[in-house]
Amino acid sequence: MKNNDEKIFISSESVKNAQHGDSKRKKIKYNAEYISYVAHGDSAVVFITRDIVRSINTNGKWIDVIASSGGRQIFTDEGDAKYRWDFDWFIVELFPRKTKPDYSDAYSDEDKKYITWVTAKSDIAVWRSKGYKGVKFKVKPKLVNKNKGKTKKVERLWNKKFCRFVPEKWNNADCEYRKVEVPVNPDWQYYILSIERLKNK
Repeated sequence: MKNNDEKIFISSESVKNAQHGDSKRKKIKYNAEYISYVAHGDSAVVFITRDIVRSINTNGKWIDVIASSGGRQIFTDEGDAKYRWDFDWFIVELFPRKTKPDYSDAYSDEDKKYITWVTAKSDIAVWRSKGYKGVKFKVKPKLVNKNKGKTKKVERLWNKKFCRFVPEKWNNADCEYRKVEVPVNPDWQYYILSIERLKNK
């Protein structure tokens, strides 16, 4: 099942930090190409294609990122993710998934993502060496904050002496509760503007 609320975005910093976990465990060293794959948004393209674009069947397929345009980080303050990627468009190519990743050396979710990436890269290289050309799609997504501009009323503690809102722990005889309009928490969702199947040349 595809879930628009899934938080998957990881920073290149988290990739580096994941390599310095429990010293008793076998560490996986991520190569520069994988770190670049995460840092430049390709991992986000794979997520959007697999989990958001419902009309592209990616079951049993590897998703290879061919090109993208306008990739930028939109800071969202969503827990550990902090940001999501937005794109003007991207192009992906699908390949049969014949090799299964071996997660026996994985000690974290990040390790599993890296092992999956290594397996996919190797499997796709074999297909390409055989002259195989997968189905290609050009996708135009849009990252939207559904709560942009929305507000709600909440009660906050107002200090009459200093004429400002103060934290609850500063509550005293000089304080009273006042209603104030505040922005509603963001609700970031991907919308798919268009999907185009490309012809192989």
